[in-house]
Amino acid sequence: MFGSLRSTCPRLARCLLSVAIALLLFALLGEERAEAYPWMIKHDHPGCVQCHMDPSGAGLLTAYGREEGEATLPMSYGAPPSDETQAQRARFAWGLFDMPGWLLLGAGLRSGIIVRKVDGASAKPDLALMQADARVGVRAGGFRVSATLGFVNDDSSPASVAGSLVSREHWLGYAWRSDALIVRAGRLNVPFGLRVIEHDFLVRRLTRTDINDSQQHGVALAFAGRWLRGEVMGILGNYQLRTAANRDRGYSGYLELMPTTWAAVGVSSLVTHAERDILWGVDDTRQAHGVFARVAPAEALALLGEIDYLHDRPGGGPSTHAWVGLLQADVEPRQGLHLIGAGEGMTSGYLGSQASVAGWLGVDWFFWSHLDVRADVVRLALSQGPSRQDQTVFVLQAHGYL
Repeated sequence: MFGSLRSTCPRLARCLLSVAIALLLFALLGEERAEAYPWMIKHDHPGCVQCHMDPSGAGLLTAYGREEGEATLPMSYGAPPSDETQAQRARFAWGLFDMPGWLLLGAGLRSGIIVRKVDGASAKPDLALMQADARVGVRAGGFRVSATLGFVNDDSSPASVAGSLVSREHWLGYAWRSDALIVRAGRLNVPFGLRVIEHDFLVRRLTRTDINDSQQHGVALAFAGRWLRGEVMGILGNYQLRTAANRDRGYSGYLELMPTTWAAVGVSSLVTHAERDILWGVDDTRQAHGVFARVAPAEALALLGEIDYLHDRPGGGPSTHAWVGLLQADVEPRQGLHLIGAGEGMTSGYLGSQASVAGWLGVDWFFWSHLDVRADVVRLALSQGPSRQDQTVFVLQAHGYL
């Protein structure tokens, strides 16, 4: 049985690789101009590679991304602004400075209050500087450069370059065919699953693929076609960690298909190995494989879902098998006002342990150009072996960007 399985796996891998190559070539050669997926699928707008320097989304905006953000994000009051006013607001720093077309600048500040209340204990409020980053990018022909530099109030961040000074991303790249194909090298967001700003979601924490501080150094290839996009990254490790043994090495990637303008479904895969895993403290080969989807059944509603299988084998001992899943709904009854609800669940993979669950309710108000405030209430029941810890978290944050 096992011998047959071993002989079958290489053939299956070759078949899957052949299909992937065929899909990639079809996506790149079938269109003269890349048409990426919408970043906000419910608004049916072109997505990540057109609006962001990162081809899989998040971070520094392109000029087109700024225009789309100004058109779709802030709440309008009274008569809509003129095209000239909207174009002025969309520029860097509301158009106070003129920039050459090849230079992209940005800055983001996010701060707030976090109140955590464990059942049976007193509440613990904290002031948090969540983000204070400056961003710069260069787009000259096919040449691409992007970097960030900022501050946090936690000098133990994996993105730290010196104490509280952090650089989440910095990379060089080159693009072909109007960004249909981009190769990059440097410290990059790990391509896996849904790219969301809620970095505390269990699917992002457990797969270690959030965009807050889980970036890795490596080389990545991204492509975008009319109905297919994807990215694969060779992970070399986080070289901002001082201890080499803690660095993960392996690969991560996703492939997403959008058969219509309002629905997309994708698959993700990640395998890395560390000599001394930052969680387990021993050598570990870590795997995560899953599916995700984005659906907009109505213009005011977006549904996001992801489920991932997790596998670890710390120290060469018994393997752990776990699952984690997320379902999020974003309702926008009026432009600029978002009502957000999410539910999560996970298993730890240990015998006798209970499942963990979390529920989110939030309101995000984009009350003006480049400015929003958000409030969230999160209820968690987290399993810790045979016991469970219940807690409530309240988060109030303000965000602005230039």
